[in-house]
Amino acid sequence: MADKRRTDQQSAAERERNPHAKRVTPGEFERLVREHYGTKTLVFDKPFAEKVLEFNTANRKINRRKLETLARQMRSGDFENTGEPIIISAEGILNNGQHRLFAVVESDAVVDMDVRFGIPRRVFSKTDTGASRTAGDVLTIKGASYGSQVASAVRLLILYKRGLPDSIREFVSNDEVARAFDRLKDIGDAIAMVQGYSFPKSVRSTPLYATAYLASRSPGRARLQEWLYTLATGLEASRDNPAYQLRERLMRGVEAPIGTREGLLERFALMIKSWNLWQAEETVSMRDFRWHATGKSAEPFPKLEGARLPDLA
Repeated sequence: MADKRRTDQQSAAERERNPHAKRVTPGEFERLVREHYGTKTLVFDKPFAEKVLEFNTANRKINRRKLETLARQMRSGDFENTGEPIIISAEGILNNGQHRLFAVVESDAVVDMDVRFGIPRRVFSKTDTGASRTAGDVLTIKGASYGSQVASAVRLLILYKRGLPDSIREFVSNDEVARAFDRLKDIGDAIAMVQGYSFPKSVRSTPLYATAYLASRSPGRARLQEWLYTLATGLEASRDNPAYQLRERLMRGVEAPIGTREGLLERFALMIKSWNLWQAEETVSMRDFRWHATGKSAEPFPKLEGARLPDLA
């Protein structure tokens, strides 16, 4: 039954694939490596990708996060031929594309990709050395205001949806950020709201943007402006006010080093805890306002009460 299902999926992929893509035998591929100069669009399935990987005799170490992301895209049908080619040098060595080839093998998918033949091996060191397009660049091109801030917040929300803290080290591709942004169109409003306040440097951060968006989808959304005002200024608030406590905690410095994944997690967790207390109209002391991922006082990563996110996969 599983074999039949896989065959049906592959047949469907065959029908939907690029009509210009061609299937070639391993022997024909070897002839192209020896004799062809130019680019061809070819169909790759698991056996063919394994054959092409025999040319992968001198390449960098595999990035498992990148590989798993590509394999997930191929399984779901979200992978597309962007025109960036697999490159086989004239000497018969794979210059570029090992992650995509291994992803075909791991996902057992059928995809089409361009293959560039005839490039000298010596140019390998110059491959992929241009400036990479960031997720912020992608969202700015899509028309998002504050592209970099939105992209960082969307990436964090994807990891939140996958399940923090375990997901914090998972790779999130630009394509995943762009597709998630399409489902979170109103995130720009939350980012703009945050941008309207002058926060201390130690307070304004990616977790703040993500928390503000989650809060805007929670039952207490009408009080979001007031929470942001207190967090930005510290004015008109008692010492046990959860927004004031968050401000004080961040101003003094979180326990995990800033700029680390642990620091990002701690900030995000504290912001969510502050909002949950705020919308419940509860107070908290500095002694009790903490979050630890490890140790005797370890806690699960908090969920923002009442906030629902769409599927971001």
